[in-house]
Amino acid sequence: MKFTPDSKFMIFCTKLVELTKINLLWLLCCLPVFTAGAATTAMITALYAFRAEEPCGGKVFFDAFRKSFRRATVLWLLILFFAAMLVLDYMIVAYLDFPGRMAVIVLIFFVLLAVVLVSGLIFPLISQFPGTVKETVVNALLLSLAHLPKMLLVTAMNLLPLLLAVVLPHVLLLLGFVWLICGFALMALYDISVLEKIFAPFRPAAEAQ
Repeated sequence: MKFTPDSKFMIFCTKLVELTKINLLWLLCCLPVFTAGAATTAMITALYAFRAEEPCGGKVFFDAFRKSFRRATVLWLLILFFAAMLVLDYMIVAYLDFPGRMAVIVLIFFVLLAVVLVSGLIFPLISQFPGTVKETVVNALLLSLAHLPKMLLVTAMNLLPLLLAVVLPHVLLLLGFVWLICGFALMALYDISVLEKIFAPFRPAAEAQ
């Protein structure tokens, strides 16, 4: 095997290092929790640059983090608020006994799924398209409804760590180092590959090519 800079092995190693860098930057910037929205937007921006084989290091990441901070943080906090309210509603309803209880529980889970579904589009939209907080939410909602099968794939990928933690916790522990190295960046890269099919019609013709 030749270890020249343009060999397949060296190209793979270079890409793995870039993904690891993006992944670690995202984990670091998510530590305060309230900055997770801006960190996710920055990761997506860096991964778009990665896909285009453009510079995708710290400068790209932190530029996107700074530019998207206000819009991404407001929307992230709104998502957390609605998710927390729905979980609280479920905890209250679960301990009560009244007619229609199961219908209320199903409704809570349906609304929670809708929040998760729409949130899968929020930060990619912030990364790729300008707009206000209201415009971003409306566009995310409309695109989620128009492309429901694709958004279900994105949602399944985004919930994968949680599902593993519940169903196969030992597998999650065994693969823990993968999430730390590049797992979240790989998940986001998959999301981008699906979402780009949704975004393509809204890009200028020259850019789409």
